Amino acid sequence: MFNRFFIASLLILTISACHILDRLDNKDMITVGNTGFTKDVVRKDIRRIISEMGMTEDEAEPAIRSIVAKVTEKYLIMEYGKEEGITLQDDELKAALSEIKKDYPEDVFNEMLLERYIDYDTWEEELRQDLLIRKTITNVFEGIPHVSFNEIMAYYESHKNEFMRPRMVQLRQIVLRSREEAEKILDRIAKGEEMEKLAKEYSITPEAKDGGLMGWIPKGRLEEDMEKVIFTLPLNTISPIIESPYGYHIFEVLSVRDEGLKTLPEAKADIESVLTLQKRELFYGKWIEGLKDRFPVDINQEVYSDWRMTEE
Repeated sequence: MFNRFFIASLLILTISACHILDRLDNKDMITVGNTGFTKDVVRKDIRRIISEMGMTEDEAEPAIRSIVAKVTEKYLIMEYGKEEGITLQDDELKAALSEIKKDYPEDVFNEMLLERYIDYDTWEEELRQDLLIRKTITNVFEGIPHVSFNEIMAYYESHKNEFMRPRMVQLRQIVLRSREEAEKILDRIAKGEEMEKLAKEYSITPEAKDGGLMGWIPKGRLEEDMEKVIFTLPLNTISPIIESPYGYHIFEVLSVRDEGLKTLPEAKADIESVLTLQKRELFYGKWIEGLKDRFPVDINQEVYSDWRMTEE
């Protein structure tokens, strides 16, 4: 009787000890505010970032501190979103899922998941987290002041060297599959038929629907043999047939813009993009630092040495 009681007690203690050891082994590695993230969770997030960076674990080793910092930023944003009541609705997730999956046959999509060693449910949960983080950041960015016209003008005046443009030509083209076809079309143009109409009817390139109109082409974008002809061609004249890997081209130069400084209206959209990005980067850095004050971060130093998914 005593032996059976002793053995049963020992078995209970052993099972309990195993559970305790499991919990200890998977203890919190990063704590943000009142939320702890276990070794397993942190490892998976580290591995995901390494995969997105296209690195192996060995290649990531020297950068592990910056990778852990990125993981911690993610947890800070999640904690902020939770406290602020920012949520992702089911229809938002469904819309994102449909948008992502529409370009992939189901077997190709599943193969992609297999290559990442991830099942569908895990992938969907990762997507939900990503969308929620993006939504949270978007909400926060709404508080950033818009770029003013004075800021745009000041940037333009102090960075004019960035807005020098090369010589440009506005082109119309017809592209045919064979030289014989191209010669027939060139002959019809010479006899007075409109190039725009012929481009819509016969050209094999996407701009055919626009009558072959290519828009403004800067010097240096096209193949050298083409540019030798195009940039010496008088306005409103038709080029000879030019062969390329894409077919047989006939060009018309519609307008020329000489090399020079872009005007402020021409440069405005680019400047606005640059300044908006600068403001967001500055705001984001300060915001993350503020979150660290609001949600104290504790990183177990073991994370820097015990982060690998496969033990060495």
